Amino acid sequence: MSFKNILGHEKELNILKNAISCGKVAHSFLFSGPAGVGKKLTARTFAGALNCRDFKGEACGSCRDCRMMEAGNHPNLQIICPTDKDGDESPEGLIRIDRIREIQNALRFKADGKKAVIVDGADRMQPAAANAFLKTLEEPPEGSVIILVSAHATELLPTILSRCRKINFRPLPEGVIADYLSGRKGLNRDHAEMIARQSCGSISTALRSLDDAGGRKELLERFIRLTPGDVDGALGLAEDLSRSDDLEGILESIKVWYRDLAVSTLGEARLAVNPVAAEFAAREDRRFQAPWDFFSLVEGARRDIMPPRYANKQLTMEALILRLIEGGPASMGPGRS
Repeated sequence: MSFKNILGHEKELNILKNAISCGKVAHSFLFSGPAGVGKKLTARTFAGALNCRDFKGEACGSCRDCRMMEAGNHPNLQIICPTDKDGDESPEGLIRIDRIREIQNALRFKADGKKAVIVDGADRMQPAAANAFLKTLEEPPEGSVIILVSAHATELLPTILSRCRKINFRPLPEGVIADYLSGRKGLNRDHAEMIARQSCGSISTALRSLDDAGGRKELLERFIRLTPGDVDGALGLAEDLSRSDDLEGILESIKVWYRDLAVSTLGEARLAVNPVAAEFAAREDRRFQAPWDFFSLVEGARRDIMPPRYANKQLTMEALILRLIEGGPASMGPGRS
């Protein structure tokens, strides 16, 4: 694993590399930022570099520790991910206290090198798990480094946030994503640039857009075509949304739609990801506050269906879509004229 394989984030990577070179590595880190920008890959690469026997700005890649890190079987690396009730990894799952206890027990034993624990989706720790983990952050075992990875860091306990060195990962520039899609995925440049504009700085979003496995494009188009009073259409869309495997991603696309309407009302339609947003924003009774209010509604619904709230997806989507299309005469709901 090499820092050179990580797209963008030169400033953040330099901070981590300098910390290793100077021997001033913090006991705990928080890698925060949007989903799909390389936080977990950076965490794994950082853990590998911490254990490399010949680190010189990069892990050597050839020592025994580097080979084991690459193979994913190094005893100094533990990765915790959210799991569903059956114990299978799930982005909509939770990190439970029994998993935290396992990690705490593993950290008690001394190791040759740095024991690295990566907590992916750290904001999805159950309250009991978060409180138990806080004790480890307060008194970290010698020779250990804990890396929390989160796309929603504000949902972590303030006491956890205060004990971590924060490394903020920003959305990747469109040019970086377009270069990746054209250079590594073989897309022609125009197609790569179009996908990059729609990705909101996220490689994972860009890759999902290539095959649109979750039907995101079709569902977003149905949403935009909805008109006030179309209750059957709204309820039908809400049902399909609730069954989608990419519901969180689709909600992010709807948020982007309202963001596009907002920038278009300010006369900056050139910044819109969805070109048709300018046409909607050009209609009368359009104001900036309306798309912001709807953006907030969508984000609130996203939070409701995710851990630890676990609201009923279909009921939440029904309430959301109905509110969006019946938002009042000055609203910017879909299909409103």
